[in-house]
Amino acid sequence: MSDKNKKSLAVITGGASGIGLSTVKRFLNEGYEVLILDANKEAGEVSLNNLKSDTCNVNFLHCDITNHSQIDAIFEDLHAKNCPAHVLVNCAGISPALNPLHQYSVEEWHRTIAINLHGTFYACREFLKLATALKINEGSIVNVASIMGVRASAAQAPYAASKHAVVGLTKSIAQDYATMNIRANAIGPGVIDTPMNTELMKDDNIMQYMLQRIPMKRVATSDEVANLIYFLASSEASYITGSYYPIDGGYLAS
Repeated sequence: MSDKNKKSLAVITGGASGIGLSTVKRFLNEGYEVLILDANKEAGEVSLNNLKSDTCNVNFLHCDITNHSQIDAIFEDLHAKNCPAHVLVNCAGISPALNPLHQYSVEEWHRTIAINLHGTFYACREFLKLATALKINEGSIVNVASIMGVRASAAQAPYAASKHAVVGLTKSIAQDYATMNIRANAIGPGVIDTPMNTELMKDDNIMQYMLQRIPMKRVATSDEVANLIYFLASSEASYITGSYYPIDGGYLAS
């Protein structure tokens, strides 16, 4: 991909807010066409109206990432239109309330796994089917995992389990599709100033504990995460695949 010389398509799940929205903006600024997939219809339509212009080619589709038939239909439509997607960024995810495992409901466990893991799998599967059918010769997947994708913390069992699985899924994809020059990498955000973390960041005790563990003594912006995502998807990272990159202010090193 010569990123600014042609209008490659980037599909971004969870692109209506937070890290996803910052990623959408970054790819648009780099000359990509962007397709936003998000379960929040209102936020998606607001984002689309705010972003669409003569110079920004962006579209939004209301989509439940846990519904495989919806994901399948979206990529089937791209196939029917002979429209290859060269980049997939999976930002859609949730962080459930903090609880010891025995206090989690079975429904909350399944919801976390469905959104964070199954949805990522569905999108990757259909993206790769499209890439294979249209015989693209290069592409990139970036999956947003978490610092909890390589370690664990008390009261976060469903989240940690789902994000560990996303890291493993990403590494396996990288091996399967390397000969097609389709790269797959995962990133591990720490505490990021996004709507998903709004309630957590209101808790002074939790934030004091977190900041004590972060050598840089601050949380990150979603734009900082988008910068890493774009780099890994771009031709600047052409020999990077099957890797996991934390973006955590030094948290995992502490």
